[in-house]
Formats: sequence, C-alpha cells, structure tokens
Amino acid sequence: MNTLYVASGGGGDALGALLARGVLEPDAEGRALVSTCAWERLRIDPVPGPRSRGDFIGLRLIDGVRAEISTSADTLPSGRSVLPRLAGDVDARLVLHDFAGGAIGLGRQLTHFARALGADALTVVDVGGDIVARGDEAGLLSPLADSLTLAAALDVDLPVRLAVLGPGVDGELSAEQVTAILRDVGGKRAGELVAADVDRLRDPLSWHPTEATTLAAAAAYGLRGAVEMRRGHAPVPVTEESAAVWLVEDLDARDFPLARALRDTRSLGNAESIIRTIAVDELDYERRRARQRREDPPPTLTATELARDGVARGASHITTRRLLEATSGDVPSYESARFEGLGLWALDALARG
Repeated sequence: MNTLYVASGGGGDALGALLARGVLEPDAEGRALVSTCAWERLRIDPVPGPRSRGDFIGLRLIDGVRAEISTSADTLPSGRSVLPRLAGDVDARLVLHDFAGGAIGLGRQLTHFARALGADALTVVDVGGDIVARGDEAGLLSPLADSLTLAAALDVDLPVRLAVLGPGVDGELSAEQVTAILRDVGGKRAGELVAADVDRLRDPLSWHPTEATTLAAAAAYGLRGAVEMRRGHAPVPVTEESAAVWLVEDLDARDFPLARALRDTRSLGNAESIIRTIAVDELDYERRRARQRREDPPPTLTATELARDGVARGASHITTRRLLEATSGDVPSYESARFEGLGLWALDALARG
C-alpha cells in the first residue's frame, strides 16, 4: 500500500511520522507522504492556536488546492512556522491540513490529499499517545488536535490505522496509561526505533523544537533517565519503551470517546465547545499563556539555577524548549552538555556552570 501518514498534532508529529514509518515500513521505497497541521509553540508563533492554510503563502498546488509545503512557503506575518524549513530537511512530501472546517472539513481534505497523491491507506501518528485518552486523565493537556484528526480520519473511505510513537514521552498520560489503553483497543507493539532510524533524521532533530519526538529519538540512542519539560510538572521518564511504536489496525470509533464526540463538527469553534465539556481545551490554555506572557511574565533563572532545581526534582536532562522558556534564551554555548546533538541537555553538566 501507498500510505499517507497523518501527523495528529503538528510538526513534531510529522517528524514522528517519518520515524514511525521506518519501523512500520522498513522496506518502503519512494518519498514519504505526510499531512500535518501548523500549530507552533507560543515562543515561535505568539498567536494562540493552529494556523489555517489561508495563513500561508507559497504553498504548492495539490490537484488544484494550495496545500503542499515547500521551502519557499511562509506564514503571514512571516517566520511563524517551522514547516517550510522541515520540508527542506526531510525526504518527504509535506502537505498542510487545517481544522477550520472541523472534523468533517478535515476529512474532506485528507480524502483529497490521498486521492491526489495516490495513497490507498492512512496511518494517523501521535507521539506520546494522548490521542487514546478517555478525557478524565489528570495529566491530559492537549487532546483537541489529536482527537479532531482521528475523528476526521475515521470517516475517510480508506483503510485507517493508528500508530503511537513513544508512549508517555509527551509528558501527559504516563507510558503505563497509554499502553494499557492501547492493549484494550487491540493495539500491538510493532517494534521500536533504533539508532539507524534516528540517524536518517538527525539534521531536523538537531534544530526542531519538538520535545516529545526528541525524547523518543534520544531513547533510541540509549538515553535513560527523566527529562524536565514543563514548569510545574514532574520530569518525564525515558525508558526502553520510550522508543516503542504501537499500532492499532482495526479502528472502532467507539474505542475513542473524544474522537467520536468530534466526528460531526464543522468548525474549530464547534470542536472547542465540545472538547471543553469532556476534557481540556489546549487552545484555552494557550490563550491564557499568551495573556500571561504579556501581562505577568514569569521570573527567569540562569541555566545553572534551573539545572540545580531540575536535579533536585529528580531530572537527569532538560529540553531546549524548557531551557529557553525559563531562562529567556540562556542556552549554554558549549556542546558537551548536549545529548547526541539533540534538543536535550544533561543537567549535571549545566549545574556545574
């Protein structure tokens, strides 16, 4: 089969989709096909929420629709997406989907892309696994994009499967919670990343701001420990399971309550109003964060102070994103503390200053 990989949560999941493809289709030939949304962290794009295709210029035509991301594509205002740079760093065709039309509109986009690109199957990819959440988990932070993507894919008239890379690496549901749900819905452990899989994507992983995909890649390189990712949250464990790829091949909408609740939505606002009643809306969270950044920015620390605090909390490493957010850009100039050239830093080295 020629598969369209659908990144459920944006650019980090697009990289995760390419890593997962190496495990699921080790003998695949030709360029990968990946559809992704554009939803950047506030540090990159200060406008909360996902971008629509109308926010981009320079998208290439896909059967009459401007959707393929190229290195010359950009947002308005400019520079608010890492997707054009990613398009130049990976051997894949990246197409942009959006959530403006809710699950129904997104389903039409995916159907169009699959037909235009000659794909005869979809694989939805989530890094971390919160896509399988029930909605009441205490650690759940960002179910909207994932569940809306799955809801749309379930109504595409093609074989659809779900892949989860790195259970628990997104710092939301624990690995144990994710794998328990995956087993309940018929999921199987399909394999795990190895160093050679990561080597093929070493360049984009060295600069991309994704945290979850970086943890999965680092696990394949042998990292074990706990990583500081979010203020106020416990460090995220990195184990052998952090590099695992799980696969659910026979999807039943009844097994995914959040996706099922969003299947009939026709706008992002409609989807938000539903998700608020059954889980948490990450767009509301981003709006609060954006307002806080303007009105009451958090105090900053030095990298050394942050590292010592992380060690006291039981962390062994910290992500570049967390380092940048907490120190206002105080990233160490020396590379010896950086793990394998990825976006992770060893706290013991940083703590020594």
